[in-house]
Amino acid sequence: MTERVIRVDLVKATSERYLNYALSVITSRALPDVRDGLKPVQRRILYCMLIDQKLTPDTKHKKSAKVVGDVMGNYHPHGDQSIYDALVRLAQPFSLRYPLVDGSGNFGSIDGDRAAAMRYTEVRLRHLAVELLDELKYETVGYRPTYDSAKLEPEVLPTQVPNLLINGSVGIAVGMATNIPPHNMGEVVKACVALIDDPALEVHDLLRFIQAPDFPTGGEILNSAEELEAIYATGSGPIKVRGTFTTEKSGRSHFVIVDSIPYGLEKDSLVQKIGELISKRHVPQFVDVRDESTEQIRVVLELKTGADPEAGMAYLYKHTPLSQFFHVNLTCLAPREDGSLSAGRLNLKSIIQHFLDFRLQVLTKRHQFELRQLEERLHILEGFEIVFDDLDRLIQIIRSADGRQPAAKAVAVGFQLSEIQALAIVDLRLYRISRLEIGQIRQELEEKRNRRDEVLLILGSEVRRWAMVRSELLQVADPYSDPRQTRVIGPVEEKTFDEEVYIVDEDGWVIVTEQGWMKSQKGFTTVKAIRVRENDRVRWLFRGRSRRTVTFFTNFGSAYTIRIADIPTTAGHGDPIQAHFVLQDKERIVGTVVFDPRCLPTHVGEAGVGLDDGAPPPPYGVVATRSGRILRFPLSQFEEPSTKKGRQYCRLRKSFQNDEVLGVLPSQGDEVVCIVSETTRVITFDVNEIPVLSGPGQGVIGIKLDAGDAVLGFDLLSKKRDSLTVLNNRGTEHSITQMKYKATARAGKGKPILVRGRFTEIVAGEVRPVPEPKDEAASGRYSEVES
Repeated sequence: MTERVIRVDLVKATSERYLNYALSVITSRALPDVRDGLKPVQRRILYCMLIDQKLTPDTKHKKSAKVVGDVMGNYHPHGDQSIYDALVRLAQPFSLRYPLVDGSGNFGSIDGDRAAAMRYTEVRLRHLAVELLDELKYETVGYRPTYDSAKLEPEVLPTQVPNLLINGSVGIAVGMATNIPPHNMGEVVKACVALIDDPALEVHDLLRFIQAPDFPTGGEILNSAEELEAIYATGSGPIKVRGTFTTEKSGRSHFVIVDSIPYGLEKDSLVQKIGELISKRHVPQFVDVRDESTEQIRVVLELKTGADPEAGMAYLYKHTPLSQFFHVNLTCLAPREDGSLSAGRLNLKSIIQHFLDFRLQVLTKRHQFELRQLEERLHILEGFEIVFDDLDRLIQIIRSADGRQPAAKAVAVGFQLSEIQALAIVDLRLYRISRLEIGQIRQELEEKRNRRDEVLLILGSEVRRWAMVRSELLQVADPYSDPRQTRVIGPVEEKTFDEEVYIVDEDGWVIVTEQGWMKSQKGFTTVKAIRVRENDRVRWLFRGRSRRTVTFFTNFGSAYTIRIADIPTTAGHGDPIQAHFVLQDKERIVGTVVFDPRCLPTHVGEAGVGLDDGAPPPPYGVVATRSGRILRFPLSQFEEPSTKKGRQYCRLRKSFQNDEVLGVLPSQGDEVVCIVSETTRVITFDVNEIPVLSGPGQGVIGIKLDAGDAVLGFDLLSKKRDSLTVLNNRGTEHSITQMKYKATARAGKGKPILVRGRFTEIVAGEVRPVPEPKDEAASGRYSEVES
């Protein structure tokens, strides 16, 4: 064969194929149908269990693997694990408010445990699932060929209950998602009945019947009535849910019992998180936690003697998933007028109205099916009634015929009957052609005619059909209606508390390495004995109490603040700063300040020198950049803990290539700023010549740079630190002192040190603890030593 190449436009081909894929995912996999509330895989599972395997509630359970295999082979060729996951969810009472599958075996737990393999578990339908499937036999819904056209499957199930609302749905499609919460059966049916009685009702009217979602795991909903109305009117919005608790006393011990948790939360992860907080002594009200749950949730928190349980729970609500948001998204597939499906976000009234319209359609088709059955039966019964008055001639005609078909033709001609009537008479046993039987036939005939008249009245009156929809809804929902699991308490005034009260106030050492790893320790023998990663070294070492904070300043002008209590206490390597904050690529720590009074300088500079009126009070931090800019800012602006993205303290010059912050040093006010450039220029000036900025900025010129030059580093020289050591490109050290390089005014070009060569490195001095222990030499240890 000759090879044939068809050239197509790549953009057009990919867009068409991606659109087809997206539509397939939306309509055939990820989103539920507003009418029966099911995704295709769920619908196929239930249909296969009833029609193919007859797994009704009164039969024995059957292996899940058998169900999964039949569903995959006959209806849903998308992988056995995805089918089994959907089957498991249909059987989990903590996932569905009203489970549709009765599972036998390990179907997972609320702790996050996975279900056993499908070869070990067994399933059958629950009674509620039969309510979704029962009316299939009345030809109430359309059918379509399966993926291989070997069988037919229903396009939708003729559900008798509003399954989409009572069980909810979760799914992610292409470009859209759905997250519909479960609701209480009794409340939803009351809302449906109310809308039938008065179609003019709006969302706020329906909310008189539907309070809010009703999660199978219980909990409390804290939204106001106005917030709930906005969510149900727009089809999206956050619902705040939190777990509930009670208190118990056993002897002298007091306990808090968590008896419900937010929907979708894995209980085991919650208990683990609470245990971590207790072990770190972040919640001093509790001393222990244990899980005593069976089928009911029971997480026991042991209270410290005299502790306030409300204060402890307020902390847990704020710092654990015990309180969280469920983001409602009422997106689903809804039928158009032409019968096709469209995906969109609906409000509460639209969802209920679509279901009611579907119920009216199903009820109408059910009665149309019944009418056809009645007409067929009446046609046969009327034939029986015609031949009864001349049974002798009937018997003679049948006897004279050579077989069934000739006899039927002779009976049809002799009594002027249809072929169907004649065949039914010929097939009738002779003993039934008696006065007793004809009496039953005439009685059935009368009953069928009366029922036909009733069905015709129903089909001829939409009012009657709506009344039947109403009564059937109430009748079907009655056995499944139950009390709410989730309480709606509305907004509550959250207990205010000082977070520092929850932190055990203790002393320790904050250790930060050159590569940005941090940890805290109770003590250490020598600085060199502190354990760090290979090729790393201790860069900052501070004494601080656990309730205080520490701020990390980076070369990109951002500051990240964390409580010392949140830094891991370990003799190991600790955590990288990236484990607690979001840093950019190549961002690194260039300065660290601990907000403990022992670690902050006492300001002794000249009052008002270099300061504008109303300038923030000291202590200050001094910053120098590669571009030669220098600035001062109040450290107090960064004392409170920051978000993961931090706060900005300096703006870099975009016009200067690779500009960055070289360091952040706390200033006492009597220092001399010493700036060294790569071309060996040095400038010194009084620190009070730098204006104090109240917000992030670029600062002022510290040293004027020639083209190709950049600042290598800087330091604050004082009596305690009177020299700065630098290294040139030949490996020679140079010591810069205040005596040799007298202070001048800032913004000059500085003095050159070398005629040839460049400076390449600032020589770091020995790391000293801040504050330095008084009795270090005597004790030989930096352990529990106060300054």
